[in-house]
Amino acid sequence: MAVSAFAFVVFNISNVKGQEEAFWGTVLRTSAASYVLQMDDGKTLYAEWNSGYEDWSAGERVLLSTESGEGFMFFGNTRSQVDVSFYNPSED
Repeated sequence: MAVSAFAFVVFNISNVKGQEEAFWGTVLRTSAASYVLQMDDGKTLYAEWNSGYEDWSAGERVLLSTESGEGFMFFGNTRSQVDVSFYNPSED
């Protein structure tokens, strides 16, 4: 039960916004364990999957707990631990 309570506190959207910024975006493209995200502020980010849910699809709305470094990508009860960086199309 303690783990469930911890997960609710950590991944509750209002809690993340209260503790630090959360960043809204949309999945543009997926490939093996990685995602290109168009953020609402216009930035394009790259998220590399580390653990958790891995079946995000293009068009899905997500929240990121960070714009750079290790963080979480989530929406509702679905979440992934990811490494986030600015997207560089020349690295495709």
